[in-house]
Amino acid sequence: MRARMSLTRKVQRTIERYRMLLPGEKVVVAVSGGIDSSVLLHLLYGLSQEHGYCLHVAHLNHVLRAEESQRDAEFVRDLARGLSLEATLRSIAVRDLIQQGSGSLQEHARRARYAFLEEVAEEVGASKIALGHTKDDQAETVLLNLLRGAGMPGLRGIPPVREGRFVRPLIEVTRKEIEEYARFHQIASVTDSSNLKSSYLRNRMRLQLLPLLRELYNPQVADTLAAIASILAAEEELLESMASSHLASALLEQGEGRVALSVSALLQEPIALQRRILIEAIRLASSTYLHLSHRHIFTLQDLLRAQNGSQLTLPGGMVATKDYDRLTITKGKESPPPAWEYLVTIDGFIPVPEAGVTLKAKIRRCQEVNFGQSTPLLAFLDMEKIAAPLTVRNRRPGDRFHPLGSAGEKKLKKLFIDAKVSRSQRDKIPLLVCQGEIVWVIGLRINERYRVRDDTQTVLVVEVIRDEHS
Repeated sequence: MRARMSLTRKVQRTIERYRMLLPGEKVVVAVSGGIDSSVLLHLLYGLSQEHGYCLHVAHLNHVLRAEESQRDAEFVRDLARGLSLEATLRSIAVRDLIQQGSGSLQEHARRARYAFLEEVAEEVGASKIALGHTKDDQAETVLLNLLRGAGMPGLRGIPPVREGRFVRPLIEVTRKEIEEYARFHQIASVTDSSNLKSSYLRNRMRLQLLPLLRELYNPQVADTLAAIASILAAEEELLESMASSHLASALLEQGEGRVALSVSALLQEPIALQRRILIEAIRLASSTYLHLSHRHIFTLQDLLRAQNGSQLTLPGGMVATKDYDRLTITKGKESPPPAWEYLVTIDGFIPVPEAGVTLKAKIRRCQEVNFGQSTPLLAFLDMEKIAAPLTVRNRRPGDRFHPLGSAGEKKLKKLFIDAKVSRSQRDKIPLLVCQGEIVWVIGLRINERYRVRDDTQTVLVVEVIRDEHS
């Protein structure tokens, strides 16, 4: 009886420490039929008598092991009946899912299992989903991620609570303790034969590497690795919080599937914060969690000091591009923006939403103009050279331009390069065009041919007003 009470108290302390469950909460218990999940159900059933937990058993048959899979489902059904608990059992052919997307069989099985558990929780009105991961699972995960080259996010291992919904009451319990508890209470379970196959990396870790580490190097290796995960999880939480606040100072632009950061602002941060900000930016752009190794992050950091135009492909179809002081992270390669063009009317306002500006054009006699007002967003043009139609548009392939003070024409692309305009911004710069000729690259230079001369009588004054939300 002492063994049972000891383990029960330990699990209850874990539940309280991480605020996993509240008295009276409805909990979906994921039960595969293996020893870990069977003991989890037994423990939670005992605790429910005191804390009022309402348990619902859930089991997903992945249809991977023929008769064995069916045996597991029937075992879980009988286990739930024996405790007078309601249960939801379903089947899904995971092998068929591989045809619908990339990823390994194990990844598809995991995604299907979690989706199933969330569906069941919604159907039965449960606020929590309890999973049977143990301290040994934690040790395996940390060691596996270490060998794969994961950074701190991977080395923090399996979180005791994820998304406020998935809870792991056995995360501080060793498999040895679970086996002793099962023997003491004669708790039946089934064995998944696939867990004994050394073809899977995690199985080799559990069956070969960890026993070797226990025997030759550290008998408490599971405790050590789990402690490392706990320490790193707390430090990672702190870094994430700091990165979120520091990201705001480096953020230049954020849109759907796109984030742009100031390179100079990033380089002012300590190296550890640089890495965390980059990880946070990738998450913003991808809208999901990506498994990034330390190599990905180190290479992305190197991109901050790379030459302009350098690119890096990241997992999940993400692409990072360095352009002057801008690091742009996008979900997939960006397609060219659509062409846009607006007719410019005199003495009217011309909104240009794609550029986030509004143009205002007016005609004035030369002696009425205060040329001392000149700014990058104000142009004075010789009206006698202007002819209809006058339009404002974005750039086109092959555009050329004769900059003020220059001996001749140059490609618009060369002007942008000389002015250090990043590629991502070039399509957003509006061009004032007269009968196909660029009169003003707004914000940069006017055309030499349209400048106001000593004999100019009438001036076209074009003012650019930035929209407040741009």
